Amino acid sequence: MPYLPSSPWLARADAAELTKTTPKQFSDLSVDIKTLIVEHIARPTDLVRVCLTCKQLHEIAVRFLYNCVGLDVGSSMISELSAFLNPRNIGLPFIRKLDLYQSDMDSCCIQVQQARAQQAKFAIRMILELLPENILEDLCWHPWSEFSTDNLLLLFRKQKRLQWAECMLTDRDILPEIEKLPDFETMFSNITKVGLYPNRTRVLDYCGAVMKRAPKVERLILHAIFDDSDEPVTSRELNDSSTGPGLITTSIFGHMRPFAKCTPLALTDVTLQKIHLRYAAETYCKFIDFGTVQELRVFSCSGADAFLAELSKSTKLPQKLRVLEFKHEDNAEEDALNALDGFLCLVTGIEILTIDIQGVKSLPASAGIKRHSKTLDQLTVHASRNSHPGDEEEHVYEYTSFQDICKCSQLEQLSIGFPATSLVRDTTDSFKDWVECLNDLPNLVTLHITTWPNNPPSTSLLPRKIYEQLLAGLAQFIFKGHSKLAVIAFGTSDKVYGREDSKNQVIFVRGKQVDPLRNESVCAIQIGWCLRRYVEPRSEVLDFELSRISRPPTRDSPASDDIIVLPLPPVPTF
Repeated sequence: MPYLPSSPWLARADAAELTKTTPKQFSDLSVDIKTLIVEHIARPTDLVRVCLTCKQLHEIAVRFLYNCVGLDVGSSMISELSAFLNPRNIGLPFIRKLDLYQSDMDSCCIQVQQARAQQAKFAIRMILELLPENILEDLCWHPWSEFSTDNLLLLFRKQKRLQWAECMLTDRDILPEIEKLPDFETMFSNITKVGLYPNRTRVLDYCGAVMKRAPKVERLILHAIFDDSDEPVTSRELNDSSTGPGLITTSIFGHMRPFAKCTPLALTDVTLQKIHLRYAAETYCKFIDFGTVQELRVFSCSGADAFLAELSKSTKLPQKLRVLEFKHEDNAEEDALNALDGFLCLVTGIEILTIDIQGVKSLPASAGIKRHSKTLDQLTVHASRNSHPGDEEEHVYEYTSFQDICKCSQLEQLSIGFPATSLVRDTTDSFKDWVECLNDLPNLVTLHITTWPNNPPSTSLLPRKIYEQLLAGLAQFIFKGHSKLAVIAFGTSDKVYGREDSKNQVIFVRGKQVDPLRNESVCAIQIGWCLRRYVEPRSEVLDFELSRISRPPTRDSPASDDIIVLPLPPVPTF
């Protein structure tokens, strides 16, 4: 029988008691909710602090902290590596991706290089021996140096869940030894991404053996590195010619011959680098179904114009191309630039577009970029007459063309060259006009300006520190007019595998400063290349290494007897 209150006052009191709730603390939340919260922490140092909070949070945060691990091998930090591989480290079973970087040996003598190479080999052996079995999905060896055959065989024996395979140079021919493994025929059955880096003919045979036994491959990287090879093999033998296919095609994809009758690979991601495509374009379109490709990258491939022309045919045109990255050095007739303009007008729905082309007199037509205005959210477009440092500056769009590009209102990241301006005098009208055009990009988060502002008419270069201070003032002016803009970078990055900041790039993030009257205003804060990823993850345009290096117009430090007096930088106004 339900309880009936004796009076209306008691009824209201009981209802208030029933609806009264105690505020929950973070410690009262369930493990699943805590996991969802910790999952949004991106910065590794923050995850380390969470691990040190309590035992429960340690067990939660360690899963995300150890998901992707990068290690330097071959250095004197072997003691830290042994501490990392301690059996009591509960994070080891959660490692899924392992990036191995060999320590820098550029300034070492030959004896030191050999010693460090042996240290790296031993360190990798120790890592593979002490890691739990069947946890890795991805192992990457970043430098273009030999990998130990014994270590690679050990990797295949202990890690059966690999989804990423790299075919690279080893210290001896690995194919005869890997064929002796009992599960060789099914070893690559779960591989979905393959990286082929042939620089010797024996590596070509290894690449072909992997491709033959990887039926689930969806992502393919083919990067030929025969430039420094000491083998007596010519470019005509390696690449397809007018008379027939070359060694690269027949060795890697020979199991699919005849190509006219094979079932093409249904890939979603294709990267071709340093491949001669002049006579191979039609052949590649036979054993790869480019209609299913969603991400296409073509880097430094001669004859790329013939390849783009082949893809422009209605039966071979990619149907849902999301990503297109194109790096090329064109000929005098600008065949690649013309083919690229035509290709951009045929495909639809590109979300990430990266163009880096040299040897041309103009930039790609803005009409091809504007065609993707409804979907494009990341754009990198650069062109110059020559790629060598010290030559002509890169091309800059005309005002009307840049206006058309700014019609892509979905853009979140933009990397482009801006008109010239001064840091010590009034900002030029052309630079102001371009900044004003950015108002048409309400979602812009990251702006990458590869052209450096200068200090004319002075004939002497500014010291680096002073130049960066003046550059911060210019970045602060751009921040003020765009509320969502979070990152502004000047210059180009020249770091591929190194996890250190580039000297040819200066990056600022949006901050705030408070005056004595507690009024807040925007402030540009300089930040490193690595750290900005944890401040604003949507800054991938800074990761792309451009062909042309653009050094800042500064000198390292002033002479001891120099006295530099500079006026305050003028505040740009419209």
